[in-house]
Amino acid sequence: MSDDATSSLDDVMTLRNMARTQRVVIDDLNHRMKNILMVVQAMARQSFRCDRSLDCSMEAFESRLRALASAHDLLLAGPSRHVAFFGMVESTIAPHDPGNARVSFSGPPLVLDGETAVAVAMALHELMTNASKYGALSTASGTVTLAWTFFPCPDGGRVRLEWKERGGPPVKPPLRRGFGTRFIERTLACEAHGEAAVRFEPDGVRAVFEAPARPA
Repeated sequence: MSDDATSSLDDVMTLRNMARTQRVVIDDLNHRMKNILMVVQAMARQSFRCDRSLDCSMEAFESRLRALASAHDLLLAGPSRHVAFFGMVESTIAPHDPGNARVSFSGPPLVLDGETAVAVAMALHELMTNASKYGALSTASGTVTLAWTFFPCPDGGRVRLEWKERGGPPVKPPLRRGFGTRFIERTLACEAHGEAAVRFEPDGVRAVFEAPARPA
């Protein structure tokens, strides 16, 4: 085979590989966009309710949009499609606790894939918002503790994150499950292939998440 023929064959193979890579990127982008639109649709339906004013609805919706945008910013911060768990927690909490005085968090260094990181960040945002309005962070002395552990599994491993509020007003179980609780459970289950449970204990809300993760 001549050098020209070999060069032409190499060019064809290169173009084919580029086309496959482009298709993978496009398919991944389409999948992510569909997921984002589904999340935004759910946020809009629950934010704009007949039992609250338009201003309150707009405030809730815009807050959730900002949290969603911040969560996706995490995916663009590094060269890989994985997100450091500690950094995700820190950036999600920062707007609600600027001085790092009310919320403490600890756990081993882990990484999450992109969709899992966004789902966990949105769930934490809902908990932070509720704590600021009605829970431990609505009082001068209330605190929140976040702690996570890692469990190796045949498929890679899982992180178990526990949220606990203390020092806030006495907690009573709600008469109906609110958007925050439903959103947390749905997001972790559908988007992150994980689990979530929110418990309204008398001394403060407790939430437990589980989601796929791996050591950093």
